[in-house]
Amino acid sequence: MIELSPPYAVQGGPVRYQSLWLLLRIIYARQIEKRPLSAATIRAFFPQAQSIRMIISRAFAEFSRLGIAVGWGHDQQIDLALLKLSQRSRGPFWLQADTLERFVFIRQGERISADELGPFLGLHASALPQMGMAGERSGVDYVMQDMRFWQHLTQGMREGHDGFVRPAALRQSDPFLLAQQCAQDDFQQALALMKASLAWRRSDLLAESKQALSRFEHIIALGQLASARPTFAAMAQIVHAWDRYTLGDTEAARVLLIQLESSATLGPVVRYNPRVRFEFLNLSALLYKFDAMAEGGALRQESADAALQALSYALEAACEADSIDAVQHAAANIGWCLWLFRQLDLLDQPLPAVQAQAMRWLGLSEWICDRFGVGSASAWNTIFILRIARGNCHGASSLAAFRTQQPMSLSEAALALQPLSAPFALGFNHWFAWAQFTLEEYDSGRLRFPPLQLANLLLEAAWFCVFEQGASLAAYQIVERLRAQLLELRPGERVFFRDALSAIPLP
Repeated sequence: MIELSPPYAVQGGPVRYQSLWLLLRIIYARQIEKRPLSAATIRAFFPQAQSIRMIISRAFAEFSRLGIAVGWGHDQQIDLALLKLSQRSRGPFWLQADTLERFVFIRQGERISADELGPFLGLHASALPQMGMAGERSGVDYVMQDMRFWQHLTQGMREGHDGFVRPAALRQSDPFLLAQQCAQDDFQQALALMKASLAWRRSDLLAESKQALSRFEHIIALGQLASARPTFAAMAQIVHAWDRYTLGDTEAARVLLIQLESSATLGPVVRYNPRVRFEFLNLSALLYKFDAMAEGGALRQESADAALQALSYALEAACEADSIDAVQHAAANIGWCLWLFRQLDLLDQPLPAVQAQAMRWLGLSEWICDRFGVGSASAWNTIFILRIARGNCHGASSLAAFRTQQPMSLSEAALALQPLSAPFALGFNHWFAWAQFTLEEYDSGRLRFPPLQLANLLLEAAWFCVFEQGASLAAYQIVERLRAQLLELRPGERVFFRDALSAIPLP
């Protein structure tokens, strides 16, 4: 007998909320979804937990006390006594049929069925409390409030679209932080935190993004926000998914998107709100891209096509939402994924055709940035165009052989990008000049790039400098600067650059 109303109880005895949630989620997965419960689903529901191992250990201790036998692993026919305890936290989790028949669910004195557990589990309604309906506030009082919150919030949103990154010494003047200080109610506070988390993640300020998301979750958990803004709740779910993706937990990110799309309350928001649909599709495409790039993974070509399909729909959603910034993001992602998948032999099209088409998509993105003043503080388009230009080159054993390679010429690239030739408006006559100009913009302080972007820009500058000038002083200086820059990166990011540097045969 399971009581779903506080205080939660099983057979009249108290039970922890987390343990009860896990038990009911396993039951729901088995009876309604007809599958075992994955560990990723648990991580997605408890995003604050550094590890779900403790949650699972405590829950299984309570299951044992209550006499409930829960299994784990992919073999559901195995004797539970033979299961390896060391592998328990990996999941997936399941219950045998005779155990499932034992449960009775009670909510406020009334018996309910397993398919009615959804609201308790946060599946059929937003897991977030819903927020303020029109009519619950005084319109005059609200619009007479101090307007500094909206000033700082819109300034932060503008800077976020521009890819602006503040030096550490100036972080306290960040407009999102100022907006939080000026917030007049919980919704304004939560809105500023959610926007900050998105913008800071995009600028590679992952620690700040995570902190903002944690504070956002705290406000939500207090239950101070009431009534109906499903668009906000859907975007919040996507922000959580982005957080899990950024931390490398792709399965948890995938589960959050699946839950969002299948939610009776929030699913329609994804379908009918183009801005939310763009964010949903953009992240979905990156998850398909992850599957396509997994060595030895099944259905890699199908995943590559699914990623490009999701990006094409994201491009349409961005235009539907009148978001020029989102359009340029979608175009850039299409261009880079198109090239990346061809490099991995996941596409059948000829390499020169893909090389030119991928560059055109990036050219469209850069043209939009130049024409409409969005995304102008990002170096990614420059980096990707330079990398695609040399994409048909594969290294050499000597400096002389390295310099005989034939990357796409600047004139060929300019022709491919017509009429989207904004990147060549400054009249560069060789590739290194473009990379050098972008580095000079950074060094002058006019542009600020996160560490990973700067490292990628230095790599392209090094490659083309050695290709064009050989073992010049400039080439050595750029390589040494890149080696020093690697100390600013996360350990997992350094391997790529060390391998790339080893392929440049500089004596």
